[in-house]
Amino acid sequence: MNSEPEIIFYSHKKSRRESREGWKDDSETKMLEDLIYEILPVIGFGIISISIFIIIVMRKCEKSLMFCLFFAISDLLTGIAVIINGFYGVIVTIYGSSIEQIQPINCFYRAPHITILIFTDYLHLLILCCFTIDRFIQILVPVSYGRICEVLINWKLFAFLSICAIFPSVPAFQFAVEAHENVTIRIGSHCRFDEVVGDSFYLSHILKIQWIPIACLGTLSSTLLIYIIRQSKHKWSYNWSEEIGTTKQLFGTIFMRCFLSGLSVHIPLLLISRTTQGHQMLLLKDYLIRISYWIFVIIFQPIWYLMILTKFQQNVNLLFNKYSDNTQRNWQSADDPPVEGGAAHLDRHGSPNPFGSWYSMTGNIAGEAGVPVGNQRSVSFYYDN
Repeated sequence: MNSEPEIIFYSHKKSRRESREGWKDDSETKMLEDLIYEILPVIGFGIISISIFIIIVMRKCEKSLMFCLFFAISDLLTGIAVIINGFYGVIVTIYGSSIEQIQPINCFYRAPHITILIFTDYLHLLILCCFTIDRFIQILVPVSYGRICEVLINWKLFAFLSICAIFPSVPAFQFAVEAHENVTIRIGSHCRFDEVVGDSFYLSHILKIQWIPIACLGTLSSTLLIYIIRQSKHKWSYNWSEEIGTTKQLFGTIFMRCFLSGLSVHIPLLLISRTTQGHQMLLLKDYLIRISYWIFVIIFQPIWYLMILTKFQQNVNLLFNKYSDNTQRNWQSADDPPVEGGAAHLDRHGSPNPFGSWYSMTGNIAGEAGVPVGNQRSVSFYYDN
């Protein structure tokens, strides 16, 4: 009997300690979430700027480089969603409605970035797979690929991939529709992605984002093996439908995209599982994964484009040097001053004339301070390469 009060008292002390620690974790999670919402617009503007830059640079690219434009347009839509996400989170925090609980279905019209992110996630994966298959076919059957490329790789392919990205996005609405009939299911008004779509869909969604790039890397490894085998015999290595340099550059481009896409998901999940603040980081894992992807894959994309793609380098140089190259004038004006250090410039009477050419563009002789002397005449000098 003496032990019972002690047990009750211990339990009471433990619950108070747990509640204090839980409140502290919630407070730290809230502060971290508010910080994320403040930096999201900056990241979004960076993504949009990078995407527009790539579109401008690659707008007249060859058909083999069309996938770079596809990625840029997908990233542009992602940047728009990131800006909306950031401003929505800031507005909810500022106006003090962050403690409000709403039904998941309401988030799809209050926070439109959720729908855009679902669509762009699948669009990116489809482009990733299509680019990988493109490289595999090019190495396996290069002659047939030359005919296939002319027909299939165009803006119609991007429209087709966009339509295909809609179908796997539809199940994301299932949880919200089912929860609409149950008023007891409510989530925070910040509309976190994983809470809106439900645990079941989010688990399958994050697994696709995590492992499809790894599967593409496996396919690219097989492609590389086929390429090495084809290069080992002369009769297998001459019938290419594109330049060897272009083939290597495009292979390196898709390899980097797949590698960084997989790495940007695995590294945050690994850090979350190893850190002491794993619980609070787990609540925000979707933001941490996405921020890692947005920075290392999209914002840093022009860096490895410059390192790999020769055509991208040339187009960048052409863009920035468009108005700086060839600025030297190749024609001579009648009003130009004499060349310094050249022969003395004399007027028609043999006297030194410091005013440059004494033939004026107006048609009058400009010697003697502009007073016409003798017959009026004009002269022009032209230089043609």
